[in-house]
Amino acid sequence: MSGYSYTTISIHPGESPRVGVSIHPDEHARVDYYAAGDSARAFLSVEYGGAWVNIGTTSDTTVTDTHVTFARTLFDAAARFLADCERLRDQHTQQATPGKAA
Repeated sequence: MSGYSYTTISIHPGESPRVGVSIHPDEHARVDYYAAGDSARAFLSVEYGGAWVNIGTTSDTTVTDTHVTFARTLFDAAARFLADCERLRDQHTQQATPGKAA
């Protein structure tokens, strides 16, 4: 199965428009981290199929508790995502090779 990405824009009366980007990656997906230098912002980039999301600090001189809290929350969610991916891959591998000891 190959990956795919898509973008949706939802507009409902009386509400602000909402934009969603869904990325279901394959080997062409990229995740990069660009470290903050002396005058640059730190940011994380996720790119796939013409869609990309950049997450970074809002300033190169002031990183707030809000930035740190967001980064910790992102890290925790990514760690849980990794654990689920590994578990699901292992389940699939075990189902694909019956009789193989875990």
